[in-house]
Amino acid sequence: MKRISLLLFIFFLSGSIVHAQVKIGVINSQEIFAKSDKGIAIQDKLDILSKRKQDELSVMQDEIKKLESQLISPALNESSREKKAMELQTLRTNLKRTIEDAQREFQSNSQKSLTDLEKEIMPILISYGRNNGFTVIYDIDRSGIIYYDEAINITKEIIKILNQ
Repeated sequence: MKRISLLLFIFFLSGSIVHAQVKIGVINSQEIFAKSDKGIAIQDKLDILSKRKQDELSVMQDEIKKLESQLISPALNESSREKKAMELQTLRTNLKRTIEDAQREFQSNSQKSLTDLEKEIMPILISYGRNNGFTVIYDIDRSGIIYYDEAINITKEIIKILNQ
């Protein structure tokens, strides 16, 4: 009986010690991507790509508008009107494909860039966690955390380390 009591006492004591040593941190990966130098560089690169694609699409849309205005001209004969209508249909199809290709390219570049940045951040997080005695670090964007005390948010520290 004494042995069981002693084991229970040790078990509860060890549980209390374990709870006292838990240190939890949270990061906001979206904030890291938005505020770190590398995250800003990625966003700038994606903005340039987006602008370039928008310019390409604007040229195509202008061609379509020009062709549409030519189609309503009473000076066109039936043969020319049919030819222009087919040309217009081809341009619209090409525009649709170009939009889809641009979206895929943007998403692919965005995903690759963010994945690369995430791979760079992970060793920093692991090292920071180990060096500062954290038991666990959660990403609030992915973990479903509803509430946390701002005192456990280490996002700014991680951004400082990443920017060095």
